[in-house]
Amino acid sequence: MVFSAPSLPEEDDYLANNMKEMIGGCCVCSDERGWAENPLVYCDGHGCNVAVHQACYGIVQVPTGPWFCRKCESQQRAARVRCELCPHKDGALKKTDNGGWAHVVCALYIPEVEFANVSTMEPIVLQSVPHERYNKTCYICEEQGRESKAATGACMTCNKHGCRQAFHVTCAQFAGFLCEEQGSDVDNVKYCGYCKYHYSKLRHKEREKHKARHKRTAESPALRPSLTVTIEKVSPFVSSLLGLNKKEKFWQCGVVVKMLGL
Repeated sequence: MVFSAPSLPEEDDYLANNMKEMIGGCCVCSDERGWAENPLVYCDGHGCNVAVHQACYGIVQVPTGPWFCRKCESQQRAARVRCELCPHKDGALKKTDNGGWAHVVCALYIPEVEFANVSTMEPIVLQSVPHERYNKTCYICEEQGRESKAATGACMTCNKHGCRQAFHVTCAQFAGFLCEEQGSDVDNVKYCGYCKYHYSKLRHKEREKHKARHKRTAESPALRPSLTVTIEKVSPFVSSLLGLNKKEKFWQCGVVVKMLGL
């Protein structure tokens, strides 16, 4: 069970406005593009701003008529639908195995969270999340003056070895600190989040590597550049349509279509 301090109206408005700005594209992967094989689907619920890729939300079949996200479909009062893993109430949510709610993006980036059904990505199973994650406080919330929200839910920790900075997944998503990296196997992808300091260093390192590759290519015109995807261009892609587990191979939305010849 998650305990949180009572919400202040002005804090709820602040979080809601920021969340709406963040989800210009898919609420899960933040990509604004859509494809025939994996379209962006918009919720038709009154006042709802949820937009998701079919695969990012586990929509088995896109309806020809109106579509409603799980939150709107439940018709529960908005005040009662809150993510158990973070303080943000808007975004792409799904039911948890204990009857609560959680963001799909939170489920992807907190390693111990699982999906009971991989194809539909629901319910979200939280029973393996260690209590230590619920005891951490979000440094992003603290820095932005939302101290009462900092201890709400469960936090991920900066993926830089030795760094102990903790933060909510959605806070990091809004700040732009989430990314995908190659996992231990060639076919695996690791969902990562970094604190501001280490993400800046990572971006700098990637830029330097890009400059070096560009310089080598310019000096050797005969060399054909290989396809590379930098950290900043990769977005989470939940391939439920392909029947993949969340810890298996994931591709950027446009790449998977090309790779499979769809």
